Amino acid sequence: MPLYECRCEPCGLTFEVLAPASESRMRSRRCPECGASARRIMSAVSFAVSGSTRTRPEAEVSDPRRPDVTKLKIPPAARLCWMDDQSASRLAAYKHGRGAEYDDTIASREEKAARRGEPASKPEPPGHSHSPLSDPTVLAHRRDAAARKTKVAESKKIVEESRAARKP
Repeated sequence: MPLYECRCEPCGLTFEVLAPASESRMRSRRCPECGASARRIMSAVSFAVSGSTRTRPEAEVSDPRRPDVTKLKIPPAARLCWMDDQSASRLAAYKHGRGAEYDDTIASREEKAARRGEPASKPEPPGHSHSPLSDPTVLAHRRDAAARKTKVAESKKIVEESRAARKP
């Protein structure tokens, strides 16, 4: 049931009314103090969002039972072909509701590395491990097959040209 806030103008009392949603169209209620008609007013709304890392105390964030946010994994089927390991880990963190914690952790690690004078780490170029062309052996076989096909086509062309030259 919704909680409505009302204000009585004659006596200045502000009070709350717990009423069923079916009575939401009623814009006024009787004041419990003086019995006059009190108008419904807009009240401040507050929502508490659980899982936000920006409001958690530091002790809770560094709980040893929780895995390192940068080491979370997603199933291979959910990993897109362009994703490098860092992108996949970031997606997993957001799916677990720990995306802000992931971003903060990575930013603090980069700041610490910069203070130590270490070069910024560059992510590896995306690998297409699911592609058959990522395997060097498969790629070599396909290259050889393409070269053989080209040679066969060239030899057929030479044979046809020589036959055409012999015909009067």
